[in-house]
Amino acid sequence: MNCLQIKELDFSYPGERRVFQNLNLCMKNGEKAALTGSNGSGKSTLLRLLTGLLKPRSGSITLWGEEMTSEKRFRDARRRTGLMFQDPDDQLFCPSVEEDISFTLLNHGMAHREAAEKVDEICRILGITHLRKLVPFHLSWGQKRLVSLAGILVTEPELLLLDEPTAGADDELTAALLEYMRQFNGTLLVSSHDIRFIEQLCSSRYHISNGSISCD
Repeated sequence: MNCLQIKELDFSYPGERRVFQNLNLCMKNGEKAALTGSNGSGKSTLLRLLTGLLKPRSGSITLWGEEMTSEKRFRDARRRTGLMFQDPDDQLFCPSVEEDISFTLLNHGMAHREAAEKVDEICRILGITHLRKLVPFHLSWGQKRLVSLAGILVTEPELLLLDEPTAGADDELTAALLEYMRQFNGTLLVSSHDIRFIEQLCSSRYHISNGSISCD
C-alpha cells in the first residue's frame, strides 16, 4: 500500500513564481527516501503541503489511500504524521523541555501520567533526560534539535518528514539522528543537502528541479 501519493500538483506563493507544476510523487509504506534539490527548489514547501500547512492551486494529495480534500482529513492525517522544521525555534514554544515534548500527547487527550511515561522513554532513548526541566530557548542548537525531534517521535508517527535535520549539526548529533532513524519503522522523507547522511539512511531519492520531481 502507498503511504502517500501526489498527482499533478501545482503550487505558487502569492505574487511569486510557480514552485510546482504537475508534480507527481508516490511513496510506499515503510520507504525511507531523501528529498534533494537546490535552495529554493521547493523542498520545505512540499513538506508543508503534505501536512496541509499550505494548499495547492490544483492537483491532489493522498495519504494512506484517502485523498486530502478537507482540513478535517488533514487534521486526522497529522495525528499519524510528524514534521520537523528546519529551524527548531519554529517548533519549541513551551516553558520547559518536558512540556514541549508532551504537548501534542496532552492536546490529543492522553492522561498526564501516561504522557509523562512516554516522555521519560523518548528522553532516555535520545539521551536528553538531563534537559527535561530546562527552558528550551536556553539550550544549544543541537539540544533544541533533539528536543524538537523528541516532541515528534513521542507521538509514534507513521510518516516522518524531516527538513534538513543535520543542518548545523556536529558529528555527534548527526550520528545520534542516523542511529535512531535507522530504527524507525514507518515511512520517512528527509529533505537534505547532506549526501553522506542520506546515503547511509535512505534507499531511494527524489530530486526537485524546475518545479517537477524525478526519482534517482
